[in-house]
Amino acid sequence: MNRSVRNLLVFFFCLIPLLAAADDQQKAHKILNKVTAMTADPSGKRAVSLAMSQSLSVTRAELVQRRQAMNIKYGDLFVAYQLVKTGAKIDDIAAKMKTGKTVWQAADEAHADWKQIASEARKLSGKMDTNLLAHFANRKAQTELDRADGYDPSMDTIAADIDVSKQDIEDAQERYVFLRDHTNVGSGSNIDTSDERAAREARTDPTRNGGPTGPSNPPPANPGKN
Repeated sequence: MNRSVRNLLVFFFCLIPLLAAADDQQKAHKILNKVTAMTADPSGKRAVSLAMSQSLSVTRAELVQRRQAMNIKYGDLFVAYQLVKTGAKIDDIAAKMKTGKTVWQAADEAHADWKQIASEARKLSGKMDTNLLAHFANRKAQTELDRADGYDPSMDTIAADIDVSKQDIEDAQERYVFLRDHTNVGSGSNIDTSDERAAREARTDPTRNGGPTGPSNPPPANPGKN
């Protein structure tokens, strides 16, 4: 085997792990984008905040505080906390974001284990679905849980939440309706006036560059009475 062939083989052997890591990162990104998209609806946001709290053993109040301090979407915040698990400090991640870096870039610099993060993201997604089903099956119990946690989805809103693709929003709507219709809850009910008003004020339109969604832009999912 001549030297050129040997060098080429070494190059490909080194490239394989990099390609695998990139694939795992894409998987994590796709899953977490869909989780983030579900927060466009108040009920979905409740389910996501609870799933994050359960997965990370972090209070919902802390998650809201971190989101507002860092202007960070739920999916990105999940990545940040995965880095914390491996020794990073959340304040250091926040400092990097202030320089213009994304949490994903910070994770790359930290040589994040994207395969593990993708695995944890799948678990998070499953918890989110479970929480949504629980919400549809017993809304009163979930409202009491929100109260006990001091959680209000209308207060859990940041500017970065608009950064969600139209396709992810449409996928979230289909997922929401599927889960809702697979409980013993009627699918024709409407959210009450106070929740509808809060949803309009809190929700942003991911298909444009900014501004809250108004009455002429209905929410992507019809959540039923909260």
